[in-house]
Amino acid sequence: DGHCSGGTGAADPNLQAYADALHVLDDNWDTFDAMGGVKDGKLSLASLEAMLDNPAASPTLKRAAQFFKDHPEYWNRLEMAESGRDGVAGWQDLEAELDAVAKPSTGGGRSTGGSRARDIVDNPNMSIEQKVQALLMGITEDTDSELLDVMNEMASAREERATLGSSDSDKARGAKLDTSMQELELRLQTLMEKRKAMFDLMSNMSSKFNEMAKTAISNLRSA
Repeated sequence: DGHCSGGTGAADPNLQAYADALHVLDDNWDTFDAMGGVKDGKLSLASLEAMLDNPAASPTLKRAAQFFKDHPEYWNRLEMAESGRDGVAGWQDLEAELDAVAKPSTGGGRSTGGSRARDIVDNPNMSIEQKVQALLMGITEDTDSELLDVMNEMASAREERATLGSSDSDKARGAKLDTSMQELELRLQTLMEKRKAMFDLMSNMSSKFNEMAKTAISNLRSA
């Protein structure tokens, strides 16, 4: 297919999964880079194989690695994006593919959630109350999925931190892991607050809808 074939989902049925995998690489570049044994800013199929063999790797990271292993045509597309066919993917390749694939579908990997929300809003068989509740539930499910991913990444970071020694490279890696852990803790706190806010909102909306229904029935009776 080559790099120029990435415009339409019809031509590339796995394009969304490719975009998701690209985002995982982008968010966890240092972790993937270290899998090759030497951090050189390049990813190879050997790096992805090492990620799959790493028992401490989170399911999110392994899913991305497995995608490229199962779809060599997409790996070829990534590694040839900017640098030509050299067997490795660098930052320039990744950035080029993120621009080509992820940006057209607003929200990247969340585009399926957007279409789902549109289906709910346009559904003529659902009441306003049902649509509101369904949309809020969808947001809550997305938040729960993000929470699981963050917790998996935190567990992986802790496990890797425990295996590090006292060499300079291990100390540098440990410092990066500590920074990543602080960022993950902040994300976890934000997601927990968002989750609580969504449940509070759903509860309040349900209560308001019930009050509105009772008022409407009462008005009909007194009419």
